[in-house]
Amino acid sequence: MTGFLVLLLLCFVLCTTAFMKRRQFPTGVMLAAAGDDEDIKIAGDRFPKPSVDASELAAREFLRQKESGNVDRARELGKLFARAVLGVESGPLAGEMSGKPMQVQHHLYLLYTYVVNRVIAEYSPNSILAQTSLNVYYSEIEGASPALHTHVSDMAAFSLYILCERSKNRTDDEIGRIFAELCGLDNQAELREYGNQLFRKFYDACAEKIKQVPYTPVE
Repeated sequence: MTGFLVLLLLCFVLCTTAFMKRRQFPTGVMLAAAGDDEDIKIAGDRFPKPSVDASELAAREFLRQKESGNVDRARELGKLFARAVLGVESGPLAGEMSGKPMQVQHHLYLLYTYVVNRVIAEYSPNSILAQTSLNVYYSEIEGASPALHTHVSDMAAFSLYILCERSKNRTDDEIGRIFAELCGLDNQAELREYGNQLFRKFYDACAEKIKQVPYTPVE
């Protein structure tokens, strides 16, 4: 477990550092550089070099969240959501797989995973804890069942839910339409409504779980 946390911390730091390297200077700095020395001095005064780089700040924040116990709580949440997939007959997926064609089963797993991602993003106190929960969710599933991990990692299909979510005119009723289309049965109103019902069922169940996590406020 210690090795996993060190790896997670290292990945977070490296990702943050890479992001900072890609940032461009504000336009004002570029214009100042084109002038004389006095211009450059003024620009330097306006945009002082930070005393601590972003990667160090990110590492400190991760350690603060870990010391408070929040990282462990986020990990347990990821495991909780994964168990609902791994033990199909428990949690919100109970009874939904029985008698369904394989294609529909595949998209039941994927819809639930979309909801897990969305709820974690909406309710987690910060991005560190959100990413921790999601990493554990996918890792637990992959470790227990690589075949099931393939179901929940269908990014081509997953992206349709994301596009719908980010659409200006989005309504959650569109989720059922996408679910039916992905199942190849978009002409069936019954399946579209079933998709909408599943979304609401999964969302309410996952939101209830994350609201129960006793995250400690970290100032």
